[in-house]
Amino acid sequence: MPFESDSLRDTNPLLSIVVAAYNIEGYIEEALESLLSQPHVDAMKIIVVDDGSRDETYAAARAIVERDRGVHVELLRQENRGLSAARNTGLAAVRTPYVGFLDGDDIYLDGFTEAVIPVLAERAWDLVEYNVKIIDDDGRELDEIDLVETATSGGGPVNRATLQQFAEGFHTFAWARVYRTELFDDEPFPVGRHYEDMAVVPSTYLRASSIFRIPTPLIGYRRRFGSITQRASIDDMRDLRTNGREALARCDGGELDDYWLTVFDKLFHRACHVCARVDRGSFKQASETLSAMAVDHRKTRAKLAERSGREVVELKPFDLNVRADRSIHFLKGLVKKMLRRSLDHHQRERRPSTSNQLSG
Repeated sequence: MPFESDSLRDTNPLLSIVVAAYNIEGYIEEALESLLSQPHVDAMKIIVVDDGSRDETYAAARAIVERDRGVHVELLRQENRGLSAARNTGLAAVRTPYVGFLDGDDIYLDGFTEAVIPVLAERAWDLVEYNVKIIDDDGRELDEIDLVETATSGGGPVNRATLQQFAEGFHTFAWARVYRTELFDDEPFPVGRHYEDMAVVPSTYLRASSIFRIPTPLIGYRRRFGSITQRASIDDMRDLRTNGREALARCDGGELDDYWLTVFDKLFHRACHVCARVDRGSFKQASETLSAMAVDHRKTRAKLAERSGREVVELKPFDLNVRADRSIHFLKGLVKKMLRRSLDHHQRERRPSTSNQLSG
């Protein structure tokens, strides 16, 4: 479909989408179709990074590339190193002024390019963020995540109020926004770390000077049983503590302390949630890691009090809340077993791709 205005008739694409793919043979074709079916597809470059898949993910992506004749889709392959490494590889291949990220089992919704590309064509905005639909295996809507309220839509500066609003909401999904490419350093995503978005996106907001908000769901986030976001491990706890320590290290008595302290609070809240969901053998170690995060916070409070006389509110007691949350979590698990609902949903098999039918 031709662009509707002269401002959109650039000879080079405006936006690259980095698609990280690992063992998702049943989803990758639908993910790529959701981009290739967009009206302004010529304004995009799609960079797929197969992270050493052991199933037919690479073959499925290759079939899309061959059908596209390499016009819009570039396919890269590397040894399995994890989501962060795949994103870093894709980001290194980006040659457009803007970049976005898509996990290979998610999809963009109808209307994505119609909403985003004209905004990017203005070249005025460092960040463009939008809302999210949560979908199931068959694309049915389960819920929505609202990053943008209608009252806050449109463009504006990234100032202290904007930063605090982001920190309070703490929707750190890398795929819920489009970025000016130059906001990223080389290899920004920490390799081997879970919750890598929480380590990267808060710093990216600090580098941005302008933001445009679209109060419409433009991406479909797939909620799959057995996915990485539904399992909890001691490694998750360690990674969350690392993220938390990095946030606290940014507190130096300056005007951004409120921002980083709020980021830590959100990370700590997430760590409490994860701690309640680790297996029985890991719970003691997870609890110790959570307590260590509280000690990290206490030391920072003392440092700020000594350096600038600032009093930082201490963390609320958390142990009983974690144990109560843990009891509820296991009770829900028992109920699901009684209802014969499987918590280990098998990977969706590869099936013919279909055009994206979800509207924004």
